[in-house]
Amino acid sequence: MKKSRIEKIKELIEKNGKVSYDELAALMPNYSEMTLRRDLCALENEGLIIRVRGGAVSLNELSKKTEEQFSARVGFNIGEKKEIAAKAIELIDATNSLFVDSGSTTLYFAKQLPNINYFIVTNGLNIATELLKKSMMMVTVIGGDVSRNNLATVGKASLDWLDRINIDTAVMTTTAYNDSTGFTCGSQPEAEIKAAVIRKAKRVIMLLDGSKVDRTMPYTFAYPREIDIIVVDANFPKEKIAAFKAEGVEVV
Repeated sequence: MKKSRIEKIKELIEKNGKVSYDELAALMPNYSEMTLRRDLCALENEGLIIRVRGGAVSLNELSKKTEEQFSARVGFNIGEKKEIAAKAIELIDATNSLFVDSGSTTLYFAKQLPNINYFIVTNGLNIATELLKKSMMMVTVIGGDVSRNNLATVGKASLDWLDRINIDTAVMTTTAYNDSTGFTCGSQPEAEIKAAVIRKAKRVIMLLDGSKVDRTMPYTFAYPREIDIIVVDANFPKEKIAAFKAEGVEVV
């Protein structure tokens, strides 16, 4: 029965690209909202969907994101992202070489970064475009294939570039975080780049807002013990902060 129900939900999401809890309740009135939420959790853990406020969207649908759609992600949780970006900037030393990960929160970080002589490496085309508005910065974009989903360079060429670059501090983002699966994202090439940067950097700062917690994407690229500092928003779950600190991670 459960398998049949989940298959029906999966087919609905694949057909329409998304589904709301209201739609599921109308389609399956004999099941509680909690049951339907667990079904969506199961599909998310399989890497088939991403849960969002009020329902879920197909991962295949998200993989078709264009630059315009990426801009929509930048507009989600704006207050939290700006807060996190401002806190992260306080942790940056201008004498360091800095890697800035591709992502919507790091875009706000790039926007707020003061115009001084940073040496910055990034795999985010949108990040580089923003930083180049600041005349005193030296900006390097690592080469590689460009992902339409997040405007990031990925692939073997990108990994080869990283082998030749020294990174003092890496400012990273994640699509999702779960206690069991760690920091995860939606594509293997993206995960490979993130993992390589984290291995390479002397210090790693993770920008994490509360909307990404207790979610899972298909590819794990790091666990809390590999991160030096996690920067969170004011409403971030207190129990998660305590868990990070228990693993020896500084939380700001």
